[in-house]
Formats: sequence, structure tokens, C-alpha cells
Amino acid sequence: MINNKIMKRKIKFLIPIFVILSMFFTTGCAAGNTLSQLANPQAPKTDFLNPEDLQVHFISVGQGDSELIKLPTGENVLIDAGDTKCGDYLVNYIKSQGVEEIDMAIATHPHSDHIGSMRDIIENFKVNHIMMPDFDYDTMTYTNLLYSIEENNVDRIVGKYGDTFEEGEAYFEVLGPVQQYEDANNISLVIMMTYGDNKFLFTGDQEKEAEKDVISMGYNLEADVLKVGHHGSKTSSSQEFLDAVKADIAVIEVGEGNDYGLPKDEVVMRIARSGATVYRTDQSGNIVVSSDGSNLSILTDDSLDSMLNSILEVPGNTSSDTDKLKFIGNKNTKIYHSTDCKSIPAEKNRIEFNSKEQAEKEGYKPHSNCVN
Repeated sequence: MINNKIMKRKIKFLIPIFVILSMFFTTGCAAGNTLSQLANPQAPKTDFLNPEDLQVHFISVGQGDSELIKLPTGENVLIDAGDTKCGDYLVNYIKSQGVEEIDMAIATHPHSDHIGSMRDIIENFKVNHIMMPDFDYDTMTYTNLLYSIEENNVDRIVGKYGDTFEEGEAYFEVLGPVQQYEDANNISLVIMMTYGDNKFLFTGDQEKEAEKDVISMGYNLEADVLKVGHHGSKTSSSQEFLDAVKADIAVIEVGEGNDYGLPKDEVVMRIARSGATVYRTDQSGNIVVSSDGSNLSILTDDSLDSMLNSILEVPGNTSSDTDKLKFIGNKNTKIYHSTDCKSIPAEKNRIEFNSKEQAEKEGYKPHSNCVN
């Protein structure tokens, strides 16, 4: 059964890592070459991260979801696997992290942008277990996945509310769905992972109706990191749900220039106003959040590219101009930062201000970690 004991959360420091020259190679399944790709054409390496820390990789698979959880004790959990076109990219990415075996794969729901490349995962790694919701779905992608599970002798688990499992020192709880729904999005498995004092909440494509039902169960939903539901669609991330989660970090997995116009501005603003720092794979590429059980660190593709621009003196580099600015706003979150802030937005999302007064007159709020 689920333990309803409320855990006291420690204050954490968000520490983006800007001093690493070896990281990720593309931002999404069909992205072009980036600076990090040119600087390190081989597979991405994260050897520089503390091997005693848990790592959660929000993999940039375009318009889809995929999260790799690496435990310091050697276990690996994969939540979702992007669309069918991402198979090669996803397999190469996971192999590049030194992963050979996946202890638990979780297919949150049967839509192709979440399970499309799960068959590739099963056929390229030893997958011990796969958890799926109790939901029938008549598509070729879903049917092929079921065949692959059977052919490769993967233990299939039907995930239900209240189920728990452990991998290493991480504790996983299934918080949803709490009932059957007709909509496949609402049938998404909602997973809370606890590692020490840190909590990560993964919501698949859960929409407002299912969010409300999860809240009604009375479980403490507070989490340090929220994987935002349904790629930032307005069908998800209700104010009531965000108020219950109280996330410090929110990650939106979404494809650049997607046909759905996601994430919706109103949703990004709602999340930012709830107090979370918003990261997006369409802007930052691959995103890694690591935890020592108390503190969190963030590493993204765009932070590395920004650093490489300066080191390699790429023509057109405007870092010297940025140094002269007093404050930099994020057009998406309406949060403004000092120029030395560790969470400074990507260049394409910046707006420049000469003073706090100017920023706040334009409707921007100060970033809690860098503006006093």
C-alpha cells in the first residue's frame, strides 16, 4: 500500500554545470548538428557527474516523452520511449550512458509518441520488466510492442493505483490512474519516485480530469521535479494540480516547431507562477537532473553550447554584450535574472533590462535564486 506519511523536504540548490566539455550530441530525433555535437561527435558522456548521484535524463526525442533514470547502484528505469522515428537515436543515447540492462520499463499509456520506440528498446537491451496500464488499444504500434514483449520474454506488469516497487535506493509509487477512463491520456500511469529527500513526479499525458481524481485520493503530491503532463497542453497542468505538487523544477518534453503549438503559453505561465523553474527540451535539448538525495543539479544541452560559444570564440558570440547587461528576462516564463545567474535562459528566449524597475514594469518577476 502507499505510505501517506508526509516527508519534510530540505532546501535544495539548483546548480547548472557549465564547465563540462563532454555532453550530448543532438537535440531531438531529427535535429541538425549543434556545437556540442561538433565538439564531441562520439556518444554523449556523463562520466563527470558524481557516480554516487541518481540521474534523471529527460531525453530530447522531439514531440514525445522519454525519461531514463540511472541509479548509482547500477539499476536503470526507462519511462516511455518517444515515437517510432526515434528508435536509433534513443538506443544510441541510452547505450552511450553505459546502460546494458533496463530493470524496469514503464509505458505510461499506448499513444505512439510514448511507446513508439519501446520495441527498439526491448530488442536492443535486456529488459527485465515492463509496466503498462490496463487498457486495450487497437494500433499496429501497440500490437507490435505486445508481440515484442512476448517474444523477448519480458515480464509484463499491469500497473495499478497503489502499486510500489524499488530499484536501488529509489522508491516508486503508482499514484494513477485511480479509475478507468475512456481517454488514453487519462489512463497514463502516474509515477512518484522518492530518492532520499527528493521527489520526482512523472505524469505521462494525464489530463485535468485525472489530475483532479489523483488529488482527491489525499496523497501528498509535493515533488521537487515535475515532468509536465501532455507536453504543456492546456488540457493538463491545472492550477489545482500545480498547487498540490509545488514543484521547484518543471520539465516540458516537446518538439521544436511541433504541429500542435505546444507548449501553450498560458500553461508555461501558469507553471512559472506556481514557483517552478521551467525547462523545455525544444529549447534546452537533453536535460539531466541529478540528485544526491538532498540537492539537485541541472545540466542541459543549451548551457553547454553557450559555454562552448565563449571558449571556442564562435563568430557572432554576444557573451561580451551580455556581460554589460544588468538583468535578463525569460520571454516564456516572465522571470528575470541577474547576468551571472545559473538559470539564465537560452539566447533566443532573452529580453534585456537595465534595471529591476524596468523588468517589473514589463510584468516580469525576479528569479528567487539570483535576484535579491
